[in-house]
Amino acid sequence: MKQIRKVDEAWEFYNEFILGSFSKRSQTTETGRWENHISPMVGEKIINELTIVDLLKLRKSLESKKLSPQTVFHCLSLLRRILNRVIDYDHSVQVPKFRNVMPKFDNRRVRYLSRPEFDLLLNILKKKSKAWFDISLFAVNTGLRRGEIFNLGFENINKSDRNICILDSKTHKNRVVPLNGTAFKIISDNKNSKTFPLAAPKIFEQAVKESGLNDGIKDSRQKVVFHTLRHTFASWLVQGGIQLEVVSKLLGHTSLNMTMRYAHLAPSQAKAAVNLISQKLK
Repeated sequence: MKQIRKVDEAWEFYNEFILGSFSKRSQTTETGRWENHISPMVGEKIINELTIVDLLKLRKSLESKKLSPQTVFHCLSLLRRILNRVIDYDHSVQVPKFRNVMPKFDNRRVRYLSRPEFDLLLNILKKKSKAWFDISLFAVNTGLRRGEIFNLGFENINKSDRNICILDSKTHKNRVVPLNGTAFKIISDNKNSKTFPLAAPKIFEQAVKESGLNDGIKDSRQKVVFHTLRHTFASWLVQGGIQLEVVSKLLGHTSLNMTMRYAHLAPSQAKAAVNLISQKLK
């Protein structure tokens, strides 16, 4: 294999040997970031001559396009991954640190639905599409990501133990998710060749619009999207007294820190914890 000198040669290496194992959607997204935002700025540069100033100029260029902080972060992260793969291949390559280049932001969605809000959405979906009614109800009862639901096959389902095995998840870690009565019935009643065939994806968005749940809301983190159903699953569990460690495992989070966003929903757990000490001292 020829020596990799330029950044665009590093991309070719990454594209051929790394990106091919990603989903088609991820491949399209990463390629778009490279071609539209990264390559024009640093593609022709020699890797060993890259400086932190080059990275800061790239960041400034991305921000000047009015890209969201999250998109800027993802573009810089892609470049970092590309260069790190070259370092794995050739230890003589040196690149500047990205530590002080990456933008800091909190773009996590925080909205979850109350029971009346979810019932309202379900009633609209029931009139529009039985498939999307089942999908949405299944999502709230399992906490699965959108991609995990639509990639679910009957081979992932263990009906005797009433659970499903999630393979090749976003975090690249397999996990087993138990099915409650509602989720198990939805799976059992499904007679399609695929567990949840994705049809007319705009139906959910139309139902949300008709429900008025996003009326007057400007902050995207507060808007109801399909991922809100996952947050609803987690929020209801925490409010019901389920420990964060259990919720974290069900969600497939790589660390408990990711689940801590729901900690404020369980003040009673903190009170119960300190009251336990008082009881012991009595």
